[in-house]
Amino acid sequence: MTFRGPVSRCTMSKELLFLTAFSLILLAGSCSATRFLMTYAAGDGERAGKMKDWVYTAERNSYRIAALSDDWQRVTIEGGDVAFYNSSNNLMLTVNSVCSKRDYKLQTLSDSLVVSLGKKQVRLRKNIDTGGGWGLYTEYEVSVGDERFFLATVVHKSLKCDYDFSYSAPPDAFGANQGKFIDFVSGFEEIWAR
Repeated sequence: MTFRGPVSRCTMSKELLFLTAFSLILLAGSCSATRFLMTYAAGDGERAGKMKDWVYTAERNSYRIAALSDDWQRVTIEGGDVAFYNSSNNLMLTVNSVCSKRDYKLQTLSDSLVVSLGKKQVRLRKNIDTGGGWGLYTEYEVSVGDERFFLATVVHKSLKCDYDFSYSAPPDAFGANQGKFIDFVSGFEEIWAR
């Protein structure tokens, strides 16, 4: 795809939970964050897939994602596909898929990703070329209590599946690390879907 246009164990766990929830893509406190994560990662109800050599395979589809450097740790999300956390910069990358006969517009899919977030403002929304198809890129500024972060999402439709990607980061790290998200999305390739 190409774009156009731990200090203590408790503190580390809270940071990881916060970023996991908010990048899932991502409300105030860990219980709200967990609820949002569960809503975001609802998927299509199929059993969780497996990942091997950067290829994710589930019951209804298989796809390749770009390999990430060693500073990214895979984290488990209930009901979702794949999520990675970078603790040195408090970054999160995710990809999720739903394969069904539903035919939603890209903006509807994009908006559904963040419906549970509290205060959010769209900073940028544009169509992008996703390697033979179209995707919708959206950036949000999100505030939850005293916390503030930026979230970018890309939604993309293949013939049989809808895919969404997300990237979340603190405001001061968002721009400097955005290329990692672009590389992550650009490295995506659907292998098969039914």
